[in-house]
Amino acid sequence: MNSPQDYQTDLEVILEFLEEHYRQESHRKALWDMTDLSVTSSSGSVDTSAEKRPDEENFIKVSGQETQVMESLPKANISDGRGINTLKAAESPLILHATPEKRVKSLPSSTTAEKGKKLRLFHFLFEMLEDPDMAHCVSWVPASVGVFCFSAKNKEHVAELWGQRKGNRMPMTYQKMSRALRNYSRSGEIIKVKKKLTYQFSVTTLSTLQSQRGAKKAA
Repeated sequence: MNSPQDYQTDLEVILEFLEEHYRQESHRKALWDMTDLSVTSSSGSVDTSAEKRPDEENFIKVSGQETQVMESLPKANISDGRGINTLKAAESPLILHATPEKRVKSLPSSTTAEKGKKLRLFHFLFEMLEDPDMAHCVSWVPASVGVFCFSAKNKEHVAELWGQRKGNRMPMTYQKMSRALRNYSRSGEIIKVKKKLTYQFSVTTLSTLQSQRGAKKAA
């Protein structure tokens, strides 16, 4: 015969089973009720917009808690590298929603070679054109309209100097430098003149470069 303790243990197991079954049935019933409500509301026979049923509210709360748990999982995996992209993605809205003034400050200046910023090719060429010792390599034709021409004999020397200023390991060639000049033609800062080895600064770029030169001399 089974002892009273065995009967008590069996009873506890049955009670636990019934409780678990009740929880599952309640959850399933809530899902079915929500489906019925959505179908009924779409047909126009019942208006559920003003009031939520208790079982619907419980289901929404449980779903919200599960969503919060799932959202917190990537942050807990930073140590193994899986959470790094999540952090970076979270930082991107700060950049997107930055004020116009901050976004302008974060972009490199297209006309000013400020201290600590990367020197642009058109700044370098303007320096060469203003240096009398470089007249045999590149010269104004004329300076008043910003037109300049490379020497067919010494154009490679200008390219080499540009490569050194950039800190390139490989020697710079005029062919590579001319590709950069064509890119400036697309942006409108330097225009290719219909003459061999001849280019022209845009009016805005030339005016800015001349203003910077005047400010340096005044300082």
